[in-house]
Amino acid sequence: MTPRKELFTKIQEALKNGVQELELVDLQRKQFANPEKNYPSYWTSALIDIKAIRWESMVENKQEGECTVDVTLYCKDGWLDQHDGTADANGGLTEIDLIDAMVESLQFLKGDYFKPLELNNESSEDVDSEIMSYTLSFTTLIYRRVNPRYSNRTITINP
Repeated sequence: MTPRKELFTKIQEALKNGVQELELVDLQRKQFANPEKNYPSYWTSALIDIKAIRWESMVENKQEGECTVDVTLYCKDGWLDQHDGTADANGGLTEIDLIDAMVESLQFLKGDYFKPLELNNESSEDVDSEIMSYTLSFTTLIYRRVNPRYSNRTITINP
């Protein structure tokens, strides 16, 4: 398994097991970017976006990279409609509980190829007037092996 795949699958597994309210946990593919044409049928989703990794070479054919992972919660009911009334019995604040549960599930999550995730930023943005999105940004150090540039060979000298 590659480091990126492990990072994605561990995050996906942690969210599926830790936050049962999520209907979809998937890779960010801009599923909510064009709602008129292909709106997802899931209203409570967490989409995982592994940002660019800045790699540095290490000894013994290894590389270490600094990586940011964004996990965005998308949901329809509550957040934007609190003042108009909502189907949420908690006054439209269930999303706050979801955000907190997501952080609890992911904070300090680690794998074989990456160090513990650490929350470093949160932001809210409106994708559309109907759906709310809230992004949690985590940072980690990620590791991989690379093919050696040179190989060791044994030489023999005939007298």
